[in-house]
Amino acid sequence: MKVLFITNMYPVPDYIYFGIHVKEQIEALKQNEDVEGDVYFINGRENKMNYFKSIAALRNKIEKGRYDLIHIHYGISGLFLLFFSPKIPVFVTLHSGELFQKKGYINHVLQKNLTMAVVKRVNKVIVLNDTMTTLLSNYADKLVKLPCGTNLDLFNNTMPGQNSDKFVVGFPGNKARPEKNFPLFEEIITELRKVRPVEIIAFHNLTREEVIAVLGRIDVLLMTSTVEGSPQIIKEAMACNRPIISTRVGDVEDLLQDVTNSVVVDSFAASDFLAPLRQLMDLPAEQRTSNGRAKLIKMGLDSVKVSARIHHIYESFLQPA
Repeated sequence: MKVLFITNMYPVPDYIYFGIHVKEQIEALKQNEDVEGDVYFINGRENKMNYFKSIAALRNKIEKGRYDLIHIHYGISGLFLLFFSPKIPVFVTLHSGELFQKKGYINHVLQKNLTMAVVKRVNKVIVLNDTMTTLLSNYADKLVKLPCGTNLDLFNNTMPGQNSDKFVVGFPGNKARPEKNFPLFEEIITELRKVRPVEIIAFHNLTREEVIAVLGRIDVLLMTSTVEGSPQIIKEAMACNRPIISTRVGDVEDLLQDVTNSVVVDSFAASDFLAPLRQLMDLPAEQRTSNGRAKLIKMGLDSVKVSARIHHIYESFLQPA
């Protein structure tokens, strides 16, 4: 099975974890399933005109590539569909940013309208959480809820943290991105420091090895985001049995249901985060763990099982030889 993957999310030298979950899903499909193919990366961060340049380039690539199907990651990467219709099945995975406001209002309206136009033209739409399913309820017959999986062989650092005078808190993302809500994180940390010294480690532009090492150091991952799809760092922390405190965003509530030492806070008030964090602080270091890895396995969100489900979706649209 030959697939053309089209995405505007893919690691680049100055942003090494940008779209890493897309890259890893494609790699998992190639390693675990009967899938080969090419990746066409639209570098919209470099130049927005690259979206328009992709139209002719993709027409040529699709006509000559002898692909069995196309899988788009992120709605606006499907811009080409507004100009021509491939004669093979087309799927799109939506990653939430194209549907929910993360930047300016005009950017949000343009992205959402373009994404909805793309949704009309594809055969299947993979979404990450129930909020996205509700938003796209008019296309229910096309929808599949399937978050990206996590490589459990890679993320397997499940040893408890070390005893330390400092309580180590992980911030999941780039502090400069507004939707990550670092001001709320800072407000919470300021209050915690009235009780005990706190060290902050930001998960920003780290290699996979560095992410795994940092997950082994933190006492808790604290997510204060206002918008998420199905955050990979949450699943990676779960795979390493780290405690997690998070706002109620994306599919985090589903992920953390019944996960020990982990809490979803339905609030953006710093005071509402303090009690669960102080409870973790009061535990001995060896008890600051969770059963997140077992929950991921139960949900079938390891990369191998997710690959199998995606491959099954592909096969359901291909005609028998």
